[in-house]
This record gives sequence, C-alpha cells and structure tokens, in this order.
Amino acid sequence: MNYMMPHSPKETIKLIDSGILKGKTFLVKDMCDVKGLRCSCGNPDFYKKCLPAKDFAPFLKKILLEGASLHGITICDEFFYSVIGENKHYGTPINNMAKGCVTGGSSSGSASALTQSDFDFTIGSDTGGSVRVPASFCGLIGIRPTHARINTKNVYPMSPSFDTIGWFSKDIEVFRTIGKIFFNNFKNTKIKKIVIAQDLAELAENELKLEFENYCQSKFKSLDKVKISKFEKSDIANNFRIIQAYEIKSTILPWIVKNKPKISSEINSRFEMVKAITKDEYTLACQFRKEFILDLDKRLPNDIYAIFPTVPFSAPKCEIDDNTLGEIRKKIMMMTSIAGMSSRPQVTLPKLKHKNNPVGISILGSRHTDEAILENLELF
Repeated sequence: MNYMMPHSPKETIKLIDSGILKGKTFLVKDMCDVKGLRCSCGNPDFYKKCLPAKDFAPFLKKILLEGASLHGITICDEFFYSVIGENKHYGTPINNMAKGCVTGGSSSGSASALTQSDFDFTIGSDTGGSVRVPASFCGLIGIRPTHARINTKNVYPMSPSFDTIGWFSKDIEVFRTIGKIFFNNFKNTKIKKIVIAQDLAELAENELKLEFENYCQSKFKSLDKVKISKFEKSDIANNFRIIQAYEIKSTILPWIVKNKPKISSEINSRFEMVKAITKDEYTLACQFRKEFILDLDKRLPNDIYAIFPTVPFSAPKCEIDDNTLGEIRKKIMMMTSIAGMSSRPQVTLPKLKHKNNPVGISILGSRHTDEAILENLELF
C-alpha cells in the first residue's frame, strides 16, 4: 500500500451506521484536519510541527455523517505543488493502470489507491489540476467542482482563489452520490448542447488527437467545434501561475521561511519562483483573469458544455529529470488552467487511450452546473 501515509489512522474511522454512503469505504488526501491526527502536506518536517486536529474538516465530517468509513490518509505531492505525482520523502505511488508511469498529482495517493485496491472512492484537492490529472493518468472518474461550492475550512490552503475539494471513483453511481452530499440542485437536467473545445483538443499529441476525434465521431456523430478562448493557452497558464504563486506567498511560503524544512529540489525551485512574483505582476494577472472570464462566458454560455482530452498525453514515465518535468507541467497546465481561472466545474471520464495507457475526456460546464454534469455522465 505505497499510496498510504505512515501516519494514517490505525483503526477505521466511522461516525454513523446510516446514510447514503452506508457501507462505502474511502481514503482522504493528506491535506486536511482528521480528528486526533496530524497532517504533513507531503513534507515530514511539516508533520513534525503540526498539532493533532481537534475535529474533522467540515467537508470530511459531511462524508462521515453519511455512513462512509475512512480507511486511511494518502500520499500527496510535497505542499501540493506539482501535477506529476512524485514525492521525494514518502515515495511515488504506483499507477497500476500505466505500469512504470506516474499517477499524476498532487492527489497522487488518492488516485493510486483506486488502481490497486477496492475502495469505493477517494478524496483529493484540485488547485491547478490535482484531481483531473491523476484521474486521467489512472483511468478514473474525477471532478474539480465549481470553486467555493464545497467548504474548504480546515483544509490546508495553497491558493485560495483556485483551491477546491474533489474526488475520484471507478463507479459512476458512487461518484454521483458523493455529489449529492455537497450539491442540492439536482433537477434531472438534460444536457442538450455539447461542443468540442477545438483549441484545447489541438494541444493533444497527434495520436491522442486522432483517438479523441474518433471518440467524438462514434459517440456523437456531429458536434460543433468552437474556440473557447481568444487568448493563447500559454498566456492563460502563465497568468494562472502568477496568481497561484502570489497567493502562496501568504499561505505556504511564510511557514517555509520560518521553519526551513527539507524540500526536494524540484519543489524548492517552485518556491524560489514564488518569492520573485511581484504585486504588479499579480495585479496584471488578475485583470487578465477578468478579461478571460468575460470572453469565455460569451463563447461558452450556461447551456453549452465543452469536451476535450483532459491532458495532452498519457502518464509520463517515473523518475524524469526536473527540466523535462517542467516542460511536461507547462503543457498540462495549458489545458487544466481553464477551469481554475474561470472557477468552472470540470469532470474527467476514462474514455481514451494513448500509448496503451488511459487518458480522460473532460466535460467543462458553466459555474454551478456541477449537478447537470453529474446527472448526465452516461451521455458521454
């Protein structure tokens, strides 16, 4: 069980024996308050300094009060600052759906567990792709909900204007049931208009692009192709990076400066970048974000849902050098930053193959259309 943190609870945690999740088993990412336990955020020195939690994070208590039993705490990328899935301190969780390849991160252990064991679901968080990327690499269903729809109190913050709680499952009904705990606007809404986000699909590697085109043709026969943003995807990703980094200057960085923990070289380079981000850069990035959202809302209004490959390729091999990882991360962020910058919900479903390994199809809706997407998963 190389996906589990060494400080996982020794006994199963169960609060109640009734509810819509009665009998369901799950794991949670090492990112939040679990009553009586400490958290590491993927770093051993943080764990040493962390005090035991006095209660469960509210989102976690909601799950437990519906009858689910918590069986462990999963490994994550160090301070959540990667979409790759490797942790130099706690190890790299195994991806049984793509042998010898990473799981993706930062919710790496939560995704890995479902490729190795029979838990019903696992919990992660998604700031820049930390549920969507591992779900895609591991052949799972995963969600980044509309920003701020799920309470993140007592979840360790990274970048508050992007941070969300997400979850994984292999079972559509279980996956949808989790949504019913957090969202209350299920109305049997039918999705009537689906389009291909052509500018995102074009970012995929050629073999995957062809696979996606074949999927769309066989599943839907004919779909309109739209350009969902007038902005370059590299510019969207770069402005996401700036906003995220500037917010990290107020969340994670002060603790690091004060406590001087041992941090892996790849993650440390990210924090060095954080230190260099200026207030002026942040202000300009926030203005860019406003313009980006206005443009996206015109091109993809409330009743239209866009589909595209979740990531541009299948899971990379383990133990790639830092420079190559940086290039891989940039390519991924060009596709994942759209939902983060717009606060929109995105669900990824395991529908494609690339180099014989899984890749997800993503559905991007408008803000607060989480329920509609969850109600219509079988459509895809």
